[in-house]
Amino acid sequence: MRPDARAGRRPRRRGRRPGEHAVNCDEARLLIGADPGVTTTALEEHLRGCAACAGFRRETRALDADIRRALERPPDLARSRAAVRPPAWRQWALAASVALAAFVALGVWVLRPSDTLAREVAAHVQSEPESWLATEHVTAAGIEHALRGAGVQLAITSERIRYAQSCWFRGHYVPHLVLETARGEVTVLLLRHEHVSARRAFHEAGMTGVIVPAERGSIAVLARGGGDIDDIARAMQRDVRWLPGNP
Repeated sequence: MRPDARAGRRPRRRGRRPGEHAVNCDEARLLIGADPGVTTTALEEHLRGCAACAGFRRETRALDADIRRALERPPDLARSRAAVRPPAWRQWALAASVALAAFVALGVWVLRPSDTLAREVAAHVQSEPESWLATEHVTAAGIEHALRGAGVQLAITSERIRYAQSCWFRGHYVPHLVLETARGEVTVLLLRHEHVSARRAFHEAGMTGVIVPAERGSIAVLARGGGDIDDIARAMQRDVRWLPGNP
């Protein structure tokens, strides 16, 4: 997926794709939060009838503009040079606080690397809000294309898969799937190069998820509500075939 480059762009208007359904408040805020400048026909229709979401987009766009202006503003070097040099003890205190913060952050990562993995998985899914909105079934060829680069095969009918992409994640291409279940859509990432020793449950960015060990690597399953994440995780552990080699 291409990096987001919002600065200097006009809002992008996308026509409603065949099969695209009207968005609700949760979906509208997910789209706006991922890219305040993006716009679709379905989103605009929702905003015309929802003052709360329209206000949320105005606030988000204003905040985005403030951040962009702050990043573009050059530092006041003259004032910096004229500032009085702080006492030596203050510099030592600042250095000590920075070192302590770095030590704590490193310690948390070393003790719970799965927390970092869970956050990155959630952030990746959040960066592709359109994946939740897909309504058409993916063809067998589309599923095979998403799986090929990761060296996996999947024993599941294409009728259940609404979204299938091969995404760049932590230095490797991984399959990113959205499955239709009786309790709503569930997102699955097949992480061949990420290993966990046991089931890890998490809640990030309004999503509930689990990361479970697999024959090779791990499998992440996420839902935006009460999805069947544990049932899907067990099914994926059973139905995913990891091919030989190291893609």
